Amino acid sequence: MFGDVALQSLLDYAGNGPVLSLYLNTDAVENRTEAVKIALKNLLKKAGLPEDEAAVSRFVELEWDWRGRGLAIFSSQTDGFFRAWPLALPVASRLFVAPRPYIKPLANLMDNYGYYGIVLVDKQGARLFFFHLGELVEQEGVLGESIRQTRESGSAASGRRGGGDDRTREQILRNLKEAAEFADRFFAEKRVRKIVLAGTDENVAEFRALLPKRWQSLVVGHINVNMSAGFNDLRERVLALGEAAERQQEERLVEQVFTLAAKGENGVVGLDDTLSAVHEGRVQTLVVYEGYEAGGWRCAGCGYLTTQTLERCPFCEREFEPIADAVEMAVRRVLADGGEVDVVRDNPSLAQTGIGGLLRY
Repeated sequence: MFGDVALQSLLDYAGNGPVLSLYLNTDAVENRTEAVKIALKNLLKKAGLPEDEAAVSRFVELEWDWRGRGLAIFSSQTDGFFRAWPLALPVASRLFVAPRPYIKPLANLMDNYGYYGIVLVDKQGARLFFFHLGELVEQEGVLGESIRQTRESGSAASGRRGGGDDRTREQILRNLKEAAEFADRFFAEKRVRKIVLAGTDENVAEFRALLPKRWQSLVVGHINVNMSAGFNDLRERVLALGEAAERQQEERLVEQVFTLAAKGENGVVGLDDTLSAVHEGRVQTLVVYEGYEAGGWRCAGCGYLTTQTLERCPFCEREFEPIADAVEMAVRRVLADGGEVDVVRDNPSLAQTGIGGLLRY
């Protein structure tokens, strides 16, 4: 599974030779096997790295099991480096050659589909799913005392009208509380970042109220299904709900960035100003319009990024080297500094500037 540890390993990688980064759409719905192989062959023609091309071809032909809807491969045979991750979600087929692994497409997937917790709840218990990059990673459940049995025993023991209903209500609340406590541990263990609640409106509302506030704040939506719903049905509905919630969150984030930048406060827009803030370590959340790329220059000494042609770095006076995509370098730097990256689609304001960010100070 591709996760934070794998992403960090790509961020940390620093070899002596160029890295071939390949993203391949292998979705069987859209592509036949032969079509995928032809697309791969055409992409590899552009690499100009025969040893890496051979390593990738060998992996696809002999080692990969052809499961999944996407594939990410990183190769630098100069240093004996090779990593490959099948993906349960499709990606656009693209190839990059650069000194470091090209991670922006993976950062996009992690932002949109990473670390979901799903809770399917009713009056007796809950089923919990850990859902990451379109794949079911783990599921668990908790079951409380039977509500029907509680009603019968309560009616017999109370000797008064309504006693059974009171006992039933108490048991339902105990079951929901137990499920919420179980979910609290499950979410913490899996380090979930987004939560979807499933069940009837009444059960979901009561369950959500019992969750600790840190988890309530991560709930992105609710789907109304019964307890016997299969994971495939849940998966498609969660993906749709997650995408809609992500679009709303992105709109609020971009609006916040532009508002703060206009006020001269903790916001920045535009490539050069954003690159300067990235160099200073001030960017907490980087927002990038999907597909936005821009060439630039990087200082060989301190790593300062700019789109301007300068003879010497204003910070360390070292020379600059050209880079194919300054945006990718900004993404890497923000993630390495412990910040967040949000890749945004279909936002006219950000489409004009391409990039911006919320600042720490």
